[in-house]
Amino acid sequence: MEFHRNVFFPNLLTLGNGICGFAALGALLKVPSTFADGQMSEEHLAHFATAGWLVLLGMVFDVFDGKVARLAGASSSLGAQLDSLCDLVTFGLVPAVMMLRLAAVYPVAVPWWGRAVWFFSLAYFLGATLRLARFTAEQEPDESAHEAFKGLPTPGAAGCVASLVIFFTYIMTFKAKELQWLGGAVKPETLRSWVECVPVGLPVLGLVLGFVMVSNRLIYDHLGSWIFSRRHSFDFFVYLVFALLLIGVFPEPILPILFLGYLVFAPAKLTFRWISASSAARRHPSGGQPPAPHPSATPEPQTQGPSPPERTPTGGRSEP
Repeated sequence: MEFHRNVFFPNLLTLGNGICGFAALGALLKVPSTFADGQMSEEHLAHFATAGWLVLLGMVFDVFDGKVARLAGASSSLGAQLDSLCDLVTFGLVPAVMMLRLAAVYPVAVPWWGRAVWFFSLAYFLGATLRLARFTAEQEPDESAHEAFKGLPTPGAAGCVASLVIFFTYIMTFKAKELQWLGGAVKPETLRSWVECVPVGLPVLGLVLGFVMVSNRLIYDHLGSWIFSRRHSFDFFVYLVFALLLIGVFPEPILPILFLGYLVFAPAKLTFRWISASSAARRHPSGGQPPAPHPSATPEPQTQGPSPPERTPTGGRSEP
């Protein structure tokens, strides 16, 4: 098999995504399942945070490898297969393992919860696997085919999990300066008690994400193509700059809001359209058209001979 020279750089970007996934798995495996004092140390929290940031870094590689390949005219079957394999590791396997490890560290006093966590994590992994298999089978090299996705893309699903894990470690360590300022109004123990629901809620969210990834009814915009492949106004550029600045200053609390907002956007849009269509159908039951005659109805007899010419009110003929 021979390779075109333009293929090497996009494939290196794809491999960067896979390396991020492998390193994230290594960070998660450093966290033990049990602790002597029942509490996870800051070092172990840092391993979870590292894994989350590596997943987000893999998203950066994933955004640009396909874009660079299409711009360089170097799209290939090898690149598509390699991209799906690396995505499966970084955006499929790593978030599933992240749910399992975090739920093991913070167990719930319910006998069946451990089996439920395994089932939910497996549902996420299988959803990501099927999503990537369908995407690879239906993928087209044309740029217009990458403007929207059927179902939630795997990087978006992994971003929901990774950003919540990062936010969880951000609150539990409570070392950021903005948290120190906030500590005067809200006690650290109070904030920690609020985010302790994350280890329990993540597996349930994983089940939802596994279903949304393979849904055919939910259409998600490709944010990379939407930003870089369309003409935008100057106001959009200003909003984008300030949004990136806000993410750069406060990434931990902002990223979960963005990813979860992206998750619910398509279902909310579909629900709004369904409600609008239902309201329109109630206002116009027959679609604004007169009811069709019954098939058994007898047609009215037609008069024989030409009809007399119509006349205008002044007695003259109407215009032909």
